[in-house]
Amino acid sequence: MVTIKQCPPDIIEEEAEHPFYLPDSVYARRVDLLQQSINEAGLDYVVVFGDREHFANIEYFTRYDCRFEEGLFILSAEGEKTIVVGNEGMGYSRYIPFEITRIRFRHFSLQGQPREGTPKLREIFADAGIGRSSRVGVTGFKYFDEGEIEDPEHTYDLPGYIMEELFLTTDEKNVVNYTSRLTSLPGGIRMTLRTPEEAAYIEYQAVKTANVIRRLLKAVKPGMSETELARQAQCDLSPWQMYPLVNFGPLSVSLGLRSPDSRITLAPGDVFGLCYSQRGSLCSKVGIAARSEADIPDSLAGCVESFYQKHWQAVAAWLSALKVGVTGGLLYDTVMDIIGESEFGVSLNPGHYIGMDEWTNSACAPGSTVPVVSAAALQTDIIASSVEPVMTAICEDTVIVADKDFRDTFKQAYPGIYRRIEKRNRMVRDILGIPLSDDVLAVSPLTGVMFPYMLDTSKVYALAR
Repeated sequence: MVTIKQCPPDIIEEEAEHPFYLPDSVYARRVDLLQQSINEAGLDYVVVFGDREHFANIEYFTRYDCRFEEGLFILSAEGEKTIVVGNEGMGYSRYIPFEITRIRFRHFSLQGQPREGTPKLREIFADAGIGRSSRVGVTGFKYFDEGEIEDPEHTYDLPGYIMEELFLTTDEKNVVNYTSRLTSLPGGIRMTLRTPEEAAYIEYQAVKTANVIRRLLKAVKPGMSETELARQAQCDLSPWQMYPLVNFGPLSVSLGLRSPDSRITLAPGDVFGLCYSQRGSLCSKVGIAARSEADIPDSLAGCVESFYQKHWQAVAAWLSALKVGVTGGLLYDTVMDIIGESEFGVSLNPGHYIGMDEWTNSACAPGSTVPVVSAAALQTDIIASSVEPVMTAICEDTVIVADKDFRDTFKQAYPGIYRRIEKRNRMVRDILGIPLSDDVLAVSPLTGVMFPYMLDTSKVYALAR
């Protein structure tokens, strides 16, 4: 049973941010894992594609993200490394934390920039060692499943001209889509945290995102415009995964991904949403801008109990069920048993994996037998949505699921960070009443925290004891 209880003041107060950055050794280990995977698959090379939007696969291995241009990371089975970038990526490629061959391919540059003097892409592939008999795995952003496409292994989401140039370098029959080796579940390289440093980095990013949401919640007042509130974020301009959101009223909330608009102001009782991310973590709270039931308009009468409370109950149930080995199907059923009716409008997977990209993959689907593996970073991203009247409910934060071995290693490496997580876990259990498994690490300070009336942060949803 869900109740509303007093919220301790420290939940809404900002936490100290302890900057943490991934050391060079993390990237070297990831490249080693990819090289091992190439050899196990009997390939000679893997070609990893990225662009401004789909940067995460290249960034995972090299620290380099494609800020303006397309890019390619080429790794051989022997460990030879090449990065192919455009004009403005050449200088930025010095950010890569290991020795690598750098090649400027000007056609990756923005339209209208200098093109002269650049080799053909087929020549770049050949210079990297790819020949007619080379077996090559290609990594785009997506892999394809049986029944979705005629030939998943030989279907690619890279630009056609890149694939054409590759087929002029090696025989087309020697090329396969290799993306699943990175992002499929449960065993994709990118789907598991390999080191305590990666967990420490996610915790830092999660604190930053939660602090922005805290500042916005403390600053919001009726009459403010979306952009006026957005200015209160006081963020440090570090790169985010998705556009920050401040949404007031039915139009903005129904559009879902709309950026702040200076023409839209907040009225008491408006549907109201906030979202902010940093690479590695996202925090979002979407509910009603009210101080009490008296602020709720007639069109939304009773919605706190019938819609928003039920949604939070589903989030709490999902967190209660989460542990190493739980299947995606069980997590899905846990949520849909509570908010599976059409009036809740759940259309996306209830929960997903997160990385430097906001949504890496999800196993939370009907009948899924895919287990949550140890050292997985997940989002409590469960979205209930109504069209008439317009309502959206989100209580999204980042958690890590890890077995005892990983937790012990993490605790030994970073005892201060681990103590902060243990304090948050106690909050989730003792204040919110959610019986978290020991496997779940609340890296976000707002894990499970949802305010029934978002203009009054002194009260939260909790499970009754």
